[in-house]
Amino acid sequence: MAPGTEPNPINDDPALEGGEWLFRRAGEVFGPVDSRTLAAMLYRGELEPTTPVSSGDGHWTPVGELPPFVVHAKKAQAALRVEREVTGARLLRQRRGRRKALAVAAAALLLVAGAIGGAFLMARRSAGTNPLLEDFGAGIRIASVARVGVSSRAAPDDEIEVPLDGGPGEGTPGAGPGGGGGARGALRREPGLTGRGGPAGRAASGDVSGGELVAAQFDERKIQSVVAREQRTLVPCFRAEAARSPEFRGDVPIEFAIGNDGRVAALWVDDPRFKQGALRDCLLQALHGWRFDPFPGQRPTVSLAFRIGQ
Repeated sequence: MAPGTEPNPINDDPALEGGEWLFRRAGEVFGPVDSRTLAAMLYRGELEPTTPVSSGDGHWTPVGELPPFVVHAKKAQAALRVEREVTGARLLRQRRGRRKALAVAAAALLLVAGAIGGAFLMARRSAGTNPLLEDFGAGIRIASVARVGVSSRAAPDDEIEVPLDGGPGEGTPGAGPGGGGGARGALRREPGLTGRGGPAGRAASGDVSGGELVAAQFDERKIQSVVAREQRTLVPCFRAEAARSPEFRGDVPIEFAIGNDGRVAALWVDDPRFKQGALRDCLLQALHGWRFDPFPGQRPTVSLAFRIGQ
């Protein structure tokens, strides 16, 4: 072997001579490719050890269990793991360097601008530590601030009646905008009501027959507070997905609905690859541990997105 060269684990392995293989990924069949190409795809992270392959005889076996590829699958996983750790450490050093440079610039601005510069610095620091935009390291971070609203996906039969002192009636739901204070909600009417709606959060005024118009609200600010506190519990799910699919990079938007009991009632992952499977199951299990304040009326939904990779 010439000085300065290293053995190639693929070219130097006689077990990879010949052979043609089909492989199955995302429900589709690809190939045929020869054994060396298949091993190279393992080292590049394009295939997992669990990827089913076939020699064309109709039998499918995980590539990491086939004798010619067992050692290569293990070596490839180890190399990719080291590469991710090295990349994560390098990105962390870069972020720290940028933060340090920003701190030096902010300090200089404070000395020059006086009181105005001090106020500006505090505003920048406040924005930089906003928990809704947190960066969790290892290539996992929030891609968009959580938004609270009422989605068309929220079924109207999740609303509950808000009775007055006169006792509950068998209601027919009606929807309307919520009132001030950052809250949104739904208006509910009992049978026979003819009055006009007043401000959200109180009984309506006007000509009322057989009952009153009642505003039912949820508190958007309290929901945002719970999301900011609990969103870290979703990070392990995305880290596990990044380990399962090292080639994946991009945003994963999710949306969940909050039931009247303050628990997460439904989850949607708006990416065709993750509508079902391990990532969705993990997210749903984590979200079941979140607790919001119970509330009457139409259920809100919360949408946000996590980013895997840079």
